[in-house]
Amino acid sequence: MWVIILLKKTAFFLALLFLVPYNVYGADVSARSAIVMDAQTGIILYEKNAYEELPMASTTKIMTALLAIESGRLDETVSITDEMLRTEGSCMGLRDGDKMTLKELVTGMMLTSGNDSANAVAYFISGGIEEFVLLMNKRAKQLGMNDTCFVTPSGLDEGDHHSTAYDMALLTAHAVKSSVFCEIVSTKSARLVIGGEKVTVYNHNKLLSRDDAYFGVKTGFTEKAGRCLVSAREYNGNKLIFVTLNAPDDWNDHEKLLDECEGKYNEYQVSDNLSINVVGGVRDTVAASYDSTCYVLSGFDVKLYYKPFYYAPVKKGDILGYACLYCNDKLINKLPVKATEDVKYYVGEEQNTSAKIHG
Repeated sequence: MWVIILLKKTAFFLALLFLVPYNVYGADVSARSAIVMDAQTGIILYEKNAYEELPMASTTKIMTALLAIESGRLDETVSITDEMLRTEGSCMGLRDGDKMTLKELVTGMMLTSGNDSANAVAYFISGGIEEFVLLMNKRAKQLGMNDTCFVTPSGLDEGDHHSTAYDMALLTAHAVKSSVFCEIVSTKSARLVIGGEKVTVYNHNKLLSRDDAYFGVKTGFTEKAGRCLVSAREYNGNKLIFVTLNAPDDWNDHEKLLDECEGKYNEYQVSDNLSINVVGGVRDTVAASYDSTCYVLSGFDVKLYYKPFYYAPVKKGDILGYACLYCNDKLINKLPVKATEDVKYYVGEEQNTSAKIHG
């Protein structure tokens, strides 16, 4: 059983939220369509034609990677067949008869943008391209990607393959909740065995080398789609998702969008002192506190979670609960509530006397 206390922490500027929306068209970007989204809250900081349906090239592989991770089969071995390799465009260089784990296959796919590896994932997970595409579209609907239609697992232009910047941001905001996904898309290079030889493959995402705060996600290009880029970046405990579609100057677009959007976060000192019940101690309560500098977009609530009482002894620094910050009903931060003093066992008079005699 936990004690839950709700504290309101709202700022004056929240009243202006509906008068001055975050999605101001400020940055001059080359992209035909663009969006910046806060991954934890879903708040949109910037948008430009964000709901226009456009081809999204190899950023499609974000969904392919997510489904592979969600399958729970990353440690299983994939045997590459000739059927999987019947594709065009950028390839990882797989050969008929190659064997690698599904995780290695996804890693190569996200770093090199291999269409052969995307097809191999599809065949391994679903038995074929068409079956996997059905799974992609089903998952898209579950995530609220209502203006997306997947036709290929790789992003090659075929049929009515399209999405929107908004939908791709939704997908990525969900995907970065996975530590495995983040580990893969933030990898700058990897050693893989392809065709019986150890090969080093490199990530096409230049932002990873420009700024360590970026941790993904995926590049893309076809003649029809133009240059497409989805990136993710840490900013003072927050995760920002950037999407540009048909953007001739995509690398610089993302840096311009960062410059514009990081200033929309507001700094707060979140702290409080508490008195929490203790049983069996020299005192009935223990002093505790939480304290942190947080950066958030708008007003937020703090919910305190701790037990009705704790048994002595309690040591200074013990974590007794958590102060959870919520914005838009989404958890954005979790601060430990720590004891700020020691509370020892209560030792009765007889026990004290006995202890002295034996001492």
